[in-house]
Amino acid sequence: MATSWVRQVWDEPELDRGTERTLARRARTGDAEARAALIRSGLRHVVQRARMLGFRGEAFDDAVQSGCLGLIRAVDRFDPDRGVRLRTYAWWWIGEAMRAAVTVRAEELPAELAEAAGRGVEPGDERLDDVPLVLRLRYRLGEEPAPPRPRHEVARLLRLTVAQVRDEEDRAMRQMRRRLARVVHRAPAEGADPP
Repeated sequence: MATSWVRQVWDEPELDRGTERTLARRARTGDAEARAALIRSGLRHVVQRARMLGFRGEAFDDAVQSGCLGLIRAVDRFDPDRGVRLRTYAWWWIGEAMRAAVTVRAEELPAELAEAAGRGVEPGDERLDDVPLVLRLRYRLGEEPAPPRPRHEVARLLRLTVAQVRDEEDRAMRQMRRRLARVVHRAPAEGADPP
C-alpha cells in the first residue's frame, strides 16, 4: 500500500463527538456526503487495526481493504443516539472483516497441506469437518500421533503471523468450548433413566 495513502489517512482530522453525531444522523437519512465523511474519518482506525493485528506487506493491503468493508458496514449500522463513538462501535466490525479475510479454508491450501490437514479421514467422513483448520494443523488431528506443531510452523503453513495463528487458535478453542457446553447441557443428568 502506498505510504502516501497511509499518511493521507492519518492527516484526516478526527471528528469530535458532536460533528460525528450530526453526520451519523444525516447519513441515516440517506445523506451520501455525510456517510462518506464518516467513512473517511474511520480509515485511520482501519490502518491502526491492521498494524495491531501484525499484518505486513501484501497481507497489510488485503487486511486494510477488508477492514474498509467492515468500516462501511459499521457506518451503515451505527446509531449515534446510543451514546457510543463510531470508532468504538466500528472496531469490532473492522477486526472481524480482517479476520474473515485471513481465515484459510482447506480447499484453498496447497494439495500437500490439505492432505496433511485431513490425513486419516476417509473421503466423505465428516469427523473433522467442524474442527477449524488451525486446530487440525496445530494438534495434528487426523495425522499420526505426534506432539503439537509449533505455532511458527503453523504460521508458515498458513502464511500468517504467529500472532494471527494464536488469535485464530484462541477463537477456535472458544468456539469448540461453546459447542461442547451445548452438548453437555443437553445431556441427561448422570444416573438419569434414558428417555
